[in-house]
Amino acid sequence: MTPKPLPSLIAVIDIGTHKTASLLGQVIDGKARMLSFSERRTDGVVKGAVTDLEKLTQCVHEVVNDIERGAGRAVELVYLSLSGPAAEGERVKGYVAVPAHDGKVTAKDVADAVNSAKRLQPPDGRSTILYMRQPTMLDNRPVGNPVGMAGKRLEVNFWRVTMEEGNMRMRVGMVNGIGIKVRDFILAAHAAACATASDADKQGVLVIDMGAGTTDWILYYKEHILCAGSIPVGGEHLTNDLSVALRISRETAEDLKLRFGSATHREGDANQTIWKDGDKGVGDQQFNRGTITQVLSLRYQETIDFVRKDVLRRLEAIFPGHAVKLDQNMIPSGVILTGGSANLADAAEATQLVTGLTARVGVPAFDNESLRKPEYAGVVGLMTAAIADAPPPARRPRGFLAQLRELFRL
Repeated sequence: MTPKPLPSLIAVIDIGTHKTASLLGQVIDGKARMLSFSERRTDGVVKGAVTDLEKLTQCVHEVVNDIERGAGRAVELVYLSLSGPAAEGERVKGYVAVPAHDGKVTAKDVADAVNSAKRLQPPDGRSTILYMRQPTMLDNRPVGNPVGMAGKRLEVNFWRVTMEEGNMRMRVGMVNGIGIKVRDFILAAHAAACATASDADKQGVLVIDMGAGTTDWILYYKEHILCAGSIPVGGEHLTNDLSVALRISRETAEDLKLRFGSATHREGDANQTIWKDGDKGVGDQQFNRGTITQVLSLRYQETIDFVRKDVLRRLEAIFPGHAVKLDQNMIPSGVILTGGSANLADAAEATQLVTGLTARVGVPAFDNESLRKPEYAGVVGLMTAAIADAPPPARRPRGFLAQLRELFRL
């Protein structure tokens, strides 16, 4: 399939449970220069699922208006992030027997195998949103470009992402309703990886993007997407647990989480007394830090373990009958943590404790310093993925003579 030409302007919208972020950039020599950015609190989304379309539409309309005003440019097309349990992924395969007498694979053979994979229908009531390429196999051996190589059986693999048809129409209709069109969907975990993982990392890396309501993950192996998934647990659950345990408001719990929380619990924490306001005056509250870190570490590590089990479950479905291990041999680059919950103190240490893999917090590489934070990996990565997944526009020849040649086809 011929890739869509890339416009000189790219607008992306990352809709999360807690916040909706939008970025408008201009593509210059294959890189994006930020023109404007907007961030608003999300209304109408719970655990990645839309619960109030009217409120969400208003939120999206506001961020689009913000970036249009900031750049002085009108937005016509946008890329939307796709995350949460609404997006389901599965591996699909296409096969072809190499027909040539000399056994050499042709471009037509590859196209036939791709068409074979894409002819497989999604489950009833769901529509295919994305096909993400996985390793191509020739006689059960992974190959890069098989054209010209000799073999008998060619197999192409994709990670296919589907969504319930009504949900997809709702999202597209929401954007169309404010006068713009959806150019494409991009898997949120893939976007986070595009902002934080290098090509060398993608030889084997697990990216975990923990937002407020959901935790999305994606596993790369040999520079290809091997599988991806999502669990309906995120940073808000840590805040809720702390609110219940200490009998305080969610706002106070969120503040304590950010200032005194940790993803690991240490014995010395129980000996520390902290004050909410710090002045020990009338109305100030005191808490035991050990209680805070114990509550938060239990939920955080449980969430990472949910991800670990989900990854193993999907790998076992892809490779039935094989013993699958998440270790440094398979994932040499370890785990990269993104999303707002990656800011929790000792998040990488706790992740390493649960998974047995090296872990680090991923910071997006972007020219604008204010967006070099793990919570912005998604929106920055959307821009990066949009540029990477489509070719740059063909440049028109410049100069008077060049224009004449173009006009008269000289």
